[in-house]
Amino acid sequence: MKTKELDQQKIVEGLKALDAGVIDDFVDHYSRPLFGVILNYTKNPSDAEEILQDTLLKIIRKIETFREESDIWPWMRRIAINNGIMWLRKHRAKQERTMQLDDMMPRFSRDGEFDNPVYGWSVDPEEVYLNSELAGELYDAVQSLPFEYRVPLALKDIEGYSIKQISSLLGLKEPTTKTRIHRARLFVRERLAHYFEGKR
Repeated sequence: MKTKELDQQKIVEGLKALDAGVIDDFVDHYSRPLFGVILNYTKNPSDAEEILQDTLLKIIRKIETFREESDIWPWMRRIAINNGIMWLRKHRAKQERTMQLDDMMPRFSRDGEFDNPVYGWSVDPEEVYLNSELAGELYDAVQSLPFEYRVPLALKDIEGYSIKQISSLLGLKEPTTKTRIHRARLFVRERLAHYFEGKR
């Protein structure tokens, strides 16, 4: 997301002054990208819209805390992510269907061997992002995870949050966060392995 199209200094000064024209420009320019960020976590457009409205207000209220030597987009994006996750923590019991991740994982015999055939997966991760079809498969795999696994994985592997930050944000112990991220990665890997197998 580039801020060159809209002068950052003008945005910051206008939001601080509660200038109606600048607020309108800010909302017009940033609503769609912020909505996209939030939708990645909620998977529900009506929830994302509700969170977006609260996020826009929060950005305006917190503009005094923004360090003007930084780029404003990452700061706004972080507020959107944090706001979305806090909202989901309060509402996820009603929003998320129950899904057992164990049912989708590889199964092992008593001897520790795989019950099902193991699919080979030796692709360069860069190829995942360069290949649009494969990127779509990756996105679908991540989005199919339950909230408890999807959000920690997205925060770690997409947003670059640390385990400590994720644990604090989600109210989890650090070992629990690590376990959920590991299990989520295994699930995504398994889904993509089946995709590669189908391409052979």
